[in-house]
Amino acid sequence: MNFSSNSISRAIAYKLLVSTILPRPIAFVTSLDLDGKANAAPFSFFNAMGSEPPVVVLGFEPKPDGSQKDTPNNILATREFVVNIVNEPLAQQMNICAASLPADESEIDLAGLQTLTSIEVAPPRLAASPASFECRLVQDIELSGGGRIILGEVLHFHLSDDVVSTVDPLRIDIDKLAPISRLSGPLYGRISDQFEIRRPE
Repeated sequence: MNFSSNSISRAIAYKLLVSTILPRPIAFVTSLDLDGKANAAPFSFFNAMGSEPPVVVLGFEPKPDGSQKDTPNNILATREFVVNIVNEPLAQQMNICAASLPADESEIDLAGLQTLTSIEVAPPRLAASPASFECRLVQDIELSGGGRIILGEVLHFHLSDDVVSTVDPLRIDIDKLAPISRLSGPLYGRISDQFEIRRPE
């Protein structure tokens, strides 16, 4: 079976993407508006794009009415954001922050999240996240359908001490990091089922 993107709806294209590009890492993004109010929201159109400089990418779908969500608006206004990695203990609070709230309501307060001051950017990071990346906007790409792609340079990495096995050489214990991933619908995945393939020399 095949689908031409010219003959299907946005909803079907979205379903095809999120039901086949699996698993997807989750960026739990904290940002600030121009008044300094903090926002937290999860996005699974997210990945690493380069290491020199370290760059991450975020993809944003527009709201049903075509307007932009708070997170891309905040990033475009302030040029800063923090990506927080989600593990299973953080999953329920992350899900609360996925709700559409009025502009005067705080997702952070509603979810009972604790924040920590960042070092190089103004938006806070989430205390419960095992890894957080302070980022500065590098490029904004507007898509014809109203979505947008944002590239951010990572200025500062924060990792929980127990996640770092050794510093020299750097080794991350992914079992202690234990990130969860987005599947389709209400499904999420763990990294507990792993297998190994060695690269050819």
